[in-house]
Amino acid sequence: MLPPPMATSKVITKTDREMEDRMLSVASDPERVEALARARAFKRTWIELADALAKVQDHTAWERWGFASFDAYCRQELHLKPGTVQKLLGSYRFLETAAPRVIERARTEPRGAVPSLQAVDFVARAAERGAADRSTMKELQRAAFDEGAEAPLLSRRFKEAAFPVDDDERKDRARQQLVATARRLAALIAEPGVPVPKKVAVRLEESIGELLDALDAAD
Repeated sequence: MLPPPMATSKVITKTDREMEDRMLSVASDPERVEALARARAFKRTWIELADALAKVQDHTAWERWGFASFDAYCRQELHLKPGTVQKLLGSYRFLETAAPRVIERARTEPRGAVPSLQAVDFVARAAERGAADRSTMKELQRAAFDEGAEAPLLSRRFKEAAFPVDDDERKDRARQQLVATARRLAALIAEPGVPVPKKVAVRLEESIGELLDALDAAD
């Protein structure tokens, strides 16, 4: 007879333990406990964490909790990097003005109906860029906020319209690719044992040198 399976437990990290201890120590302050709880689970509930952060920021609650700044509070108590906080709040503030229905939906419907942080960030950056026309932006928002499309799919469908590349940028990218390819080819030809006739290798090296000189001159 097989022995009963061993019970498994969730791995508790040092940060989890510290945040749990802090939640117990400030249990008398519901707003502070809520922010801590959402920070621990923010990978699954980013919009809830962003909502809590926005309230803490708007109410300057960190001051009465003894922190020197909002950034210090996020870093020391919630263990969130400044870049993460900026992205969370930036996406949340964008939803507040551009699509408040998404925030309301997050409060009343299952979490599966909430767009990912990456998807909201893509839409927000597209709106800030201002290159896409009104119709395209509506389609982009519908795909991200109503259909649940993830950032990679949004990028494939809308990147060209939302983040167009001008001629100068396109030429610069092509030049960089040519330089990298030419140098790689020159390095391959120079490797010992490469099955390329010596005369052909010499002509190739000369041609690659001329190409690199021309590309440098055009820079």
